[in-house]
Amino acid sequence: MSKHDTTFDEISLYGSERWVARTLGRSVEWMRAHRDEFATAGFPPADPITGHRIKADVIAWVGRRRRVPDTAEGTAHSRAHNRMQKGVNFDAL
Repeated sequence: MSKHDTTFDEISLYGSERWVARTLGRSVEWMRAHRDEFATAGFPPADPITGHRIKADVIAWVGRRRRVPDTAEGTAHSRAHNRMQKGVNFDAL
């Protein structure tokens, strides 16, 4: 049985290589095999003191790679919708 990886604890701000691999849906072996690609893509390096990666940095890196935003705010459709909503008293409906 392996030792408990405390970086999986909710309170931990740092993630082990195992935590990072699981977060990315991959194995540690796969990550090691693609180490150079991660470096080229700007993947956050391990902290020199703890040897772990900052979880928020890993999550932010994944967020920057997203292709679809959470909301459509700022699109022509949402701006038109917002203009139509102004001045409407929804309490009167």
